[in-house]
Amino acid sequence: MSLSSTLRTVTAGAFLALVTTTTAVASPAFASPVATQAPITLDMAKSNVAPLIDAGFATQVDGAWYVDGAAVAAAAEGLRTVNSSQTGYDRDLFKHWSDPDGSGCDARNDTLRRDLINVVLRDGSDCIVERGTLNDPYTGEAIPFTRGVATSGAVQIDHIIPLAAAWTGGANEWDAGKREAFANDPMNLQAAEGRANSAKGMRLASEWMPTNTAFHCTYLAQTTNVLKTYDLAVTPIDQDAIINGGTINGVPFAGVSSCALPAGAVVTVPSATPVEMVQVTAAPEATSTTVPVGAETPAAVAPTEAAPEVEAESPVLATTGDAALPWTLGLAGAALVALTALVLQHRRKA
Repeated sequence: MSLSSTLRTVTAGAFLALVTTTTAVASPAFASPVATQAPITLDMAKSNVAPLIDAGFATQVDGAWYVDGAAVAAAAEGLRTVNSSQTGYDRDLFKHWSDPDGSGCDARNDTLRRDLINVVLRDGSDCIVERGTLNDPYTGEAIPFTRGVATSGAVQIDHIIPLAAAWTGGANEWDAGKREAFANDPMNLQAAEGRANSAKGMRLASEWMPTNTAFHCTYLAQTTNVLKTYDLAVTPIDQDAIINGGTINGVPFAGVSSCALPAGAVVTVPSATPVEMVQVTAAPEATSTTVPVGAETPAAVAPTEAAPEVEAESPVLATTGDAALPWTLGLAGAALVALTALVLQHRRKA
């Protein structure tokens, strides 16, 4: 082989090795879900949160409330499963916004009064909410609410287990009375930012999760508790998403099995006084971190048209980093040494 041919062969090999290893270093991949320890204040006496205590899904540790991910995951594993089918579903089969507790106020206004702050009632009424502010757990935003044709949609009432999902899971066999009770059960109702509620639609955990990752543990615990209480079935893919997490629009999220109690924590006797509830997602062996969505004192945002799909957070990209650099330089260096040796050998022969 001539010197020029040899040089071309060795140089091409060295270049290929360098390009290949450099590409491996820079190639992006989605990072695994990262631990979040973002405390949020929840009134544990609320009618949609207190049931978590009764179910054993929330535990008080050192004065704060935590979602017990292991207990929730065990319950989720025991849920019945069913293939998805909404044949025969009609929202009108679930009479909603009635007065289930006989208070003289419909379930929608009951939920607004419960979940909003700075509530202003209509003059002469102890029921109808005219104004207020929602600290939305789904988005982490503060949403102003003003009753009106053009403004009421800024805050909507979400069924944690959508009515269509309940129909698929067994409500198709219920009588009208039980369906009405389910549609108005405070445990299954949550005031939510309008766009988030519209984006969720009829979806369960495999297809939709709150953008506020700090609320994921509570949301999955509430989802599981409603399903268990009403003995509703879910699809296998939704059951797996509740327990193990998944990926939505390319963004991974952790399942409830990752909502671990603090290491070394001492469980105390629950207090009757509402206290701070903290959700913890155990960290997998990840190499990067994300900042939980939502500020401690978020700014108010004006309502806009509903988003057509989930507004997922931008993923965090991970690379192999500098750890691969010595290997890259080693291959390139070896190629250059070989090239030098061949040149010297050719000169001696000449």
